[in-house]
Amino acid sequence: MGNNNQLWDIYDNYRTARLNVKYYCSRLETLERWNFFLEIMVAIAAPSSVISGLWFLKTQSGIELWQFVSSIAAIAGFLKPFLKLGYKIKFYEQTLSGYRALEYDLYEIILRIRDEHSYSTSCKKMFEAAMKKKRILATNPPENTPNKKLVDKFYSEVLKEIPSESLYMPEEA
Repeated sequence: MGNNNQLWDIYDNYRTARLNVKYYCSRLETLERWNFFLEIMVAIAAPSSVISGLWFLKTQSGIELWQFVSSIAAIAGFLKPFLKLGYKIKFYEQTLSGYRALEYDLYEIILRIRDEHSYSTSCKKMFEAAMKKKRILATNPPENTPNKKLVDKFYSEVLKEIPSESLYMPEEA
């Protein structure tokens, strides 16, 4: 296989790593928002909550609102341990961190190829090391079925950020 084909492997893996960084960052943000919402609901409805003593909550409308909020908070408090958001957040953070490191490693290879005007032996070794990292990330994803709409959205973004024309191809010897 020629060097240019190997370079396309690097560039494709770089764009895939970039896609995964965007994807897992988005998924992590969603989990963190849900976790924050559940935490707030549980805190609001806690019997010692300052909110429960507000004068508005002593009116008929306030009592009804408080019953509704308390019901939501009770459901949130019940579901929270089953959703295991803390565990999921930690797993997504680790995965995101891994893909960021992989993205950086691949970018470093790309810069070296540009600087050296070739796909050197040291670049090949760096790529092999990067693929070992990728194997670990790819075999232990935080979700079995990715959100296709998000993947498609970020795929389009990555292709705009890193178009094929922007990728350096040294002359083959």
